[in-house]
Amino acid sequence: MTLMNCIERIPEKLVEISERRFGGCPVGGDAGEIVIVASGSSYNAAFTAKMFLENTCGFRVTLMYPNIFVNYAPCIRKEAPHLFISQGGQTRLVYEGLLLAKEAGCITYAMTAERDCVIAEAADHFVDMGCGEEEYLYRTIGFSATAASVMMLGAYLALEQGRIGEEKLEEIKEDLCRAAGNLEQIKRDTLGWYEANRFSLLRRNTLLVSATGDLWPIAQESDIKAMEMVPMMTKSYELEEFIHGPQNAFHDGMLFILYSKEGEDEEKVKKIAAFLKKEIGFCAVVGKAADEEDKKDMALSAKSRYFAPLEYITFMQVAAFKMADARGRDLSRGVNSVIGQYIQKTVERKNR
Repeated sequence: MTLMNCIERIPEKLVEISERRFGGCPVGGDAGEIVIVASGSSYNAAFTAKMFLENTCGFRVTLMYPNIFVNYAPCIRKEAPHLFISQGGQTRLVYEGLLLAKEAGCITYAMTAERDCVIAEAADHFVDMGCGEEEYLYRTIGFSATAASVMMLGAYLALEQGRIGEEKLEEIKEDLCRAAGNLEQIKRDTLGWYEANRFSLLRRNTLLVSATGDLWPIAQESDIKAMEMVPMMTKSYELEEFIHGPQNAFHDGMLFILYSKEGEDEEKVKKIAAFLKKEIGFCAVVGKAADEEDKKDMALSAKSRYFAPLEYITFMQVAAFKMADARGRDLSRGVNSVIGQYIQKTVERKNR
């Protein structure tokens, strides 16, 4: 088995999520806001869902890292329901944040891979992440399932609050299935892209990724995937920010990936790509603004309206795996796992 097998299971997991009901969880007093606390890929997944929750479901979303929520947040908004996300269900600061929210009187949700974990047991309501058992620490199923589950949870809560109707909910569920149905083709296209650019990809050790709109969280997740899997130094930027201060450090030893979606700064992406290709070095445009005559670019035609980000992340999930595999990386192991001797990142459940 390889991590690619996990990537290949994502479509079926997304279909399963589309078929599951997320109802029965009260929103709480201030139904206008949802607070989400998560870290790493879980944070990026929640960030991916944020625009959908706000623009389609009508909720205001406050997204926080657990360390900020526990140690630096000025106050807890008691009226807002709080969603705490941890795939393994043992992240120490997520757990501590959940206890703080409960003590303050908030309605709490835990989204984890399994119900039988310390975080899920402490919450008022358990929400199944929908990923099942994921064999590798470098989350691919977990990321995509989390984003989809947060979005579907928001859709069902919006239905219960009268913010959307049954017809809109059905449209959203069908849209998730359309996204799931496109992932295999994107995987095949990415494998072809990788083979066409293998030499250029493997001779560089730094990656910069940029996007805007609901693909900006995908740039951030792409950043993490390449950093932890290949591994290589990475950084992600929102598209406009990318061309200000950061461009002063650009050089040919870097890989540049620009995500592009129809109607979202397409011309800006093309102009930035032209600059990078002519003046700097390797740049790949992934998406609508791709140049079909340039083998470094990869055209990606998303089939989904709401879940298109989950189509785009397939590109980096596959590309990062291929680069890691070519470098001989054992993805069943961490690189600096000894860090656990210096700082405790998880909480163990006491014997019952």
